[in-house]
Amino acid sequence: MDPIDVRHDFETLETAVRRHLADALALAHGNQRQAAVLLGVSRWKLARMVKRFELRDLVTTMRSDGEPVTRTPVGDGAPERAQRGHDG
Repeated sequence: MDPIDVRHDFETLETAVRRHLADALALAHGNQRQAAVLLGVSRWKLARMVKRFELRDLVTTMRSDGEPVTRTPVGDGAPERAQRGHDG
């Protein structure tokens, strides 16, 4: 069998899944429950994928006063829309 001639950059499945997860988290402003709904997976499955693909910095956490915050400060290269809080 001859090798496949790939004349363009071909994204691996792992890279595509990681990018898709990051996009869903960005659209959900870091909210894993909402991102899981967008992706059609359980919240538990999404949490496992976030851990596997090391996307924890895109996940929103809740402060003691109930306001959402992200673990990564603005300006570190993470997608801007994933870092918005409740006002975005």
